[in-house]
Amino acid sequence: MSRRIQSLVNQPLLKPSAVTECMQQGHLWSGNGFPWPMRETRHGNSGDLVSQTQGSGIDFSETRPYQAGDEPRHMNWRATARTGRPQVCVFQQDLTPTSYFLIDRRNNMRFGTRRRLKVTQAARLAIFLATWEARSGTELGSLMLNESLQWQPPVSGHAGIYQLAQLASKPCPPMFDAPQVSMKQALSLLAEQIPAGSHLFLLSDFFDIEEDLLPRLYQLGKQHRVWAIDIHDPAEQQLPKAGFLQLVWDQASAAPDNIINTNDATIQQQQRSRFDQRQQQLKNLCDRAGICYTTVFSDEDDLTRALQTRAVQTASQ
Repeated sequence: MSRRIQSLVNQPLLKPSAVTECMQQGHLWSGNGFPWPMRETRHGNSGDLVSQTQGSGIDFSETRPYQAGDEPRHMNWRATARTGRPQVCVFQQDLTPTSYFLIDRRNNMRFGTRRRLKVTQAARLAIFLATWEARSGTELGSLMLNESLQWQPPVSGHAGIYQLAQLASKPCPPMFDAPQVSMKQALSLLAEQIPAGSHLFLLSDFFDIEEDLLPRLYQLGKQHRVWAIDIHDPAEQQLPKAGFLQLVWDQASAAPDNIINTNDATIQQQQRSRFDQRQQQLKNLCDRAGICYTTVFSDEDDLTRALQTRAVQTASQ
């Protein structure tokens, strides 16, 4: 590899000006196409989000009969005396709003035929959505899928946006034969780490999402609001007419007999059908898991329009 090529592949995915542009789009976004209402806090501060679940807090919710394990300090002595049975006070739980971004940076995402790599579009979308989420005092955390899982605890405000932008924009040189973590490992870590009620954004092409991951997806969909954003290069949907090419669907299929004539109309149609079937499979899987699903192509510049026109809500949260 020449020095010039090596310097290019080791450059950040986004320049500072591109990061600023994504943040500006996020600031100006009306939220049209966002799958849930914008989170509102009581005073605009982290920690003031009212949870839909009950727990420890300062806002009284109800009185109910005492159960084993209840804290004695929550006893409602007046209600106990009135009913003759032990009663406890239940309070509305206060939560710090948190959003987490799973960004797939594996070899399959380091591909692009037109304006940018798929992983670059994932970084742009993450910065855009993080800027939107930070408007309600949300803390921002991330999980990067590289050669290994890179976990970043949540940080609030502009510091959280810049931290996410820095991690998502790191150079992505070809990984070649480097071992890769699986989406199953990433989803398992998220299920263990993030608090209930979080917003979770999954940015990937989901090449290794199959039926066996439905229980894990369902668990995440029940505990959080999850948005799966499926990122693809236009050439994956419609093959370019470029003559004979070798197509590699996965690491095991890199064989000489995978050379096809991309000018052949039948092959063009087969590839389009393969792409559409895979999209429908992912959409159905997300629908059953209770999470939202959207397709975005890597060459789309206007993120607001991309999310607004392509968003497909597969579940009502």
